[in-house]
Amino acid sequence: MEDGGRAYDAAGHATAGVPPPPPEPSAEETTSTRAHTPNEQSDEALQLEHERWDITSISGLAALRMLAHALQVLADAMGDVPPTPPVSRPVTPVADDTKLRRTSSPETSCSMIIGSPEAHPHEPITVTVGADAENTTVQRIAIARRFFSKTAPPFTLIDYLLRLHNFCPHSSGVYLTTAVYCHRLCVADILVPATSRTIHRLALAAIRIAAKAVEDNKWTQERYAKVGGVSRVQLMNLEVSLCFLLDFELGVDREMLAQKMFLLQEAGRQGLSTRTRLSDDFRLKLPARIRKMTFGR
Repeated sequence: MEDGGRAYDAAGHATAGVPPPPPEPSAEETTSTRAHTPNEQSDEALQLEHERWDITSISGLAALRMLAHALQVLADAMGDVPPTPPVSRPVTPVADDTKLRRTSSPETSCSMIIGSPEAHPHEPITVTVGADAENTTVQRIAIARRFFSKTAPPFTLIDYLLRLHNFCPHSSGVYLTTAVYCHRLCVADILVPATSRTIHRLALAAIRIAAKAVEDNKWTQERYAKVGGVSRVQLMNLEVSLCFLLDFELGVDREMLAQKMFLLQEAGRQGLSTRTRLSDDFRLKLPARIRKMTFGR
């Protein structure tokens, strides 16, 4: 044998080195593949019947389709809900050099521009505290205006998100985390009603924040904004607004991912009761500002 080694028989006598039989790659590959191949993930969207289901059984594409379908069904049930009016009339806007420029890059070819936002660029995106600050609920309702478009985009949410996934794909965990955020804002707290004018911006921002929360690999801000059809400034404002509306509670766990996707789908299936709840809780006008009573001198 090589390296000074010698072969021995069963009796311990030295024998001539005999090479081992040639390997059989096909047999070994089959055995190794069977031992290490993970569970196959389906690209087919699931209609969940309960909150206990295997979140590892679906691919990122399937999770994306489930998210888009649930939000679209919820928006169809909600109808058109107008945004709250701004706290104060904004100042005259100045020229904005951050608007998208037409290019021939793959990211912007056949781009889907969401359209102009309802909120003025100078409207608040954060919650302030202090003795003279507005009530936090009032501030959050005002921040929610960021997710309204002036008119509904001329394309469906599923087409929009499929294009986003094509150029900036994410794992199923990101889209399930997005469902957690959307359920809280659209169903539990009803800070951002799911309508045809809000779901595109909401999904765009929620996916972006979810990717930052649960994944290490993130697409650049410029690329994500171009694919999403917004400017980088608008994307940044949406991200900041979303974090404040969620109180920066961005953590999720396995049970939460399974439960909230089911509940988001369930909210769409029970759209009539959700809309009734919206009419009771959602205020289209901001409450009067709390001011200190003063008297003339």
